[in-house]
Amino acid sequence: MALLNRHARIALGVAGTTALLATKDGATAADLSDFSDRTPPPATGMHLGAVQLQSAGVMYFSRDGTLFLADPRGAAIYAIDVADTYRDTSRTGVEITDVDGKIAAALGTTRDQIRIVDMVAHPLSQSLYFSLTRGKGNDAVPVLVRVTKADEKVTVLPLENIRNARADIPDAPTPDAKTSWGDSKRTFSVTHLALVDGELYIAGLGNEEFASTLRRMPYPFVGKEASTTVEMYHTSHDRYETASPIESFVAIDLGGKPSLVAGYGCSPIVTLARAELAAGKHVRGKTVAELGGGNRPFDMIRYTNAKGKEYILVANSNRTLTRLDPEQLAAAKAMTSSVKQAWEPAGVGYLPVAIVGVLQLDNYNADNIVMLKRNIETGSLDVVSETMRWL
Repeated sequence: MALLNRHARIALGVAGTTALLATKDGATAADLSDFSDRTPPPATGMHLGAVQLQSAGVMYFSRDGTLFLADPRGAAIYAIDVADTYRDTSRTGVEITDVDGKIAAALGTTRDQIRIVDMVAHPLSQSLYFSLTRGKGNDAVPVLVRVTKADEKVTVLPLENIRNARADIPDAPTPDAKTSWGDSKRTFSVTHLALVDGELYIAGLGNEEFASTLRRMPYPFVGKEASTTVEMYHTSHDRYETASPIESFVAIDLGGKPSLVAGYGCSPIVTLARAELAAGKHVRGKTVAELGGGNRPFDMIRYTNAKGKEYILVANSNRTLTRLDPEQLAAAKAMTSSVKQAWEPAGVGYLPVAIVGVLQLDNYNADNIVMLKRNIETGSLDVVSETMRWL
């Protein structure tokens, strides 16, 4: 089973069954890992009804357990109450081998018939949530799955009757619009998202001439969405680009300024001051590092290690796990010239962490991060954690 390219979404229907989980008392926000960029959204604006997905895309959990799920084909974002009442305040790690095989078996199929798009960890229960597609072609449907930490129980969430709120993405590419390499632009309408200070930041493509877009939606989904088009200097391509969407990003303060650190395909690292992301404005980000051509930064998180030092961790398609230092990013000069050879890194340096095959990352608990990782020996997908004392 191959991981679904974030941008290769398929038009899908609705699937789901119901399940309940037990409750354990005693969880507090202080027991959790560093979710300082995860502002708890107000518990309003939802209704009981169907989440009618055309595709199952990237996800993000707020601190209170509200799940944000992108539907790039449908050009929409859903806020979902997953009703996960279990509470786990432990600091232990997690290991689930062959998770794609276990999910496929629970769905009554085989791993070659499912494609996992994203994985996120519930901040209170430590259960793992997967957005995926089951089947291929016209028979493919979107599925949202929960896998528990303790017993590895697989539950399909009941998307046909669940508390949710929906927001449409304005100015999304039309369904028939194509990229220069022939892919559907609509599947790039949402590539990454995060809730930051009460606003949902959404990276992707729009339908304007400068297509790379950062949108901000207030949550609850009331009020007006603001869109900013973004360009950056691409160090491998030796040009400024406006059509490449952000692959992944984190919200973080750099030098005391609220900022975003964004990763692009092939694979520059760019910083953006959040104060500049005004509605209708076109912004040029500052390229500060190049991880090397031929690579995609699949996912990105921030964390604080046992020594109190904050870092950014990047999961890559064709590199090891990569650690960046925000202090170095904040002090870096803008890169304005190309690298000298293919695959060459440049700009701010990074620590190559000797872990390969990482496809998704998330903060897990006070001591651990969690990863969805390709087993290079068996080919299966495994869930593994890593203690932050080594990072």
